[in-house]
Amino acid sequence: MSNILKVSGIVLSVYPLGENDKNLTILTKERGKIQVVSRGCRRTSHPLFAASNEYVYGEFVIAEGRVMKYLNSAEIHMSFSNLRESFESICYSSYFCELASYFTMEGQEEKDILNLLYLTFLALGKKLLPYPLIRRIFELKILQCHGMGIQSFFCVHCGKTEKLRYFSFEEGGVICDDCRQIAEGREIDPQVLYVLQFLGSCRINEIYSFTLKDEIFLEFEWIVKRFFKTHVEHRFRSEQMLEMV
Repeated sequence: MSNILKVSGIVLSVYPLGENDKNLTILTKERGKIQVVSRGCRRTSHPLFAASNEYVYGEFVIAEGRVMKYLNSAEIHMSFSNLRESFESICYSSYFCELASYFTMEGQEEKDILNLLYLTFLALGKKLLPYPLIRRIFELKILQCHGMGIQSFFCVHCGKTEKLRYFSFEEGGVICDDCRQIAEGREIDPQVLYVLQFLGSCRINEIYSFTLKDEIFLEFEWIVKRFFKTHVEHRFRSEQMLEMV
């Protein structure tokens, strides 16, 4: 006998299964990342056709069997269909979904990353910021959600909060003038430090509320890109698609 589970979440990925079914990966607030079979949904007349697509946000009623989970019904709150209208938005959306899948697991609450992904889709769809800036903000925040955020408020060596002029990728944060003598660090622009501090302390719904001058963005992007690759060794398939954009 199946247990019935009601969850809210976003469909991260979809793969064909047989002739008419799909296998969905859904990031849920209540149960983390789960695999669900949506039976018969590849037929356009099927009630689950619209809900069984990437980027759909809604509530899903799932039957838990002994081996598999099956989608019984769904209520769509936001389809984010506009993200599937251009190659560029598809590439970025796929990348964000792949990161969300990598940093989450089944059986644990994933409210923070789900909220981050939802707000990121809104920012992409409305083109609130340039896509490259959205990408670096997302990378920074998902690391923070995972407990790997940048320490930008005090020196990672001595704890001082003043004269924070250097940044260490290996140690994951800023270094003060005094500790620069015993630790390697790259000088950081004060405006970039402010951006890092803002993103490290602001509310989640404020992360896409600003833009940056080109020269500030280039340094911010370089720092986030190198920091991310220093602490995440995994190579994401969708990242190769972004290189073609």
